[in-house]
Amino acid sequence: MRRHFAFIMVLGLISTNSYYGSQRQNHSDTPASPPSRESSVVTLSFKEFFELNAGELKPSARLQTLNGKHVRLVGFMVQMENSPLGAFYLCEHPVFCDEEGGGTADLPPESVLVLVSSYRNKTISFIPGALEVTGTLNYGRQEGPEGQISFIRLILDKPTGAPVPLNSQPDRSR
Repeated sequence: MRRHFAFIMVLGLISTNSYYGSQRQNHSDTPASPPSRESSVVTLSFKEFFELNAGELKPSARLQTLNGKHVRLVGFMVQMENSPLGAFYLCEHPVFCDEEGGGTADLPPESVLVLVSSYRNKTISFIPGALEVTGTLNYGRQEGPEGQISFIRLILDKPTGAPVPLNSQPDRSR
C-alpha cells in the first residue's frame, strides 16, 4: 500500500511539472512587459558609501553616481532616545544612539536618514531586526527641520498597495 501511494505521489509530481512546463512554453509568444520600477532598483551596500583616501573618508564614486537614483538598502533602524519626526536612521549594524548633548554625533558616518513622507511630523516607532528600504538616494550636506545634519538620505517610496502583515497566515480552519 505504501509503495503504491509513493508511486502515485511521484507520478502526480511529474505530471504537474510537465503540465506547468507546457503552459510556460505556450505563453512564451506573449510580448514581454516593460521593465517595472522594481527592476530598475539598484541594491547598495553600506560598505560602498566611502573610500579611504589619504587617511580620510571620501564619498565613493558609486555613492555619487547613484545620487538621485532608485536604490535598495538593507540595514537596521537606529534606536534613539529622540527620533526625528517623519524619519529614522538606518545603519549597517544595530545601534543605540544616546543623544545626550551630542545629538547624532554617535552615529556611524555611513548612517542614512530615511525620510517617510506618509509620517511627516510623526514619530516612527522603533522596529527591531533587519529592514529593507527602497527609495531615492540623496547625497550631500543638508540640515533638517529640527536642525539635524545629514549627509546621506533615502526618500522612501510611497506604498503601492495595501499593507500585508508579515506574520499573516492563510485560514486553515476548514
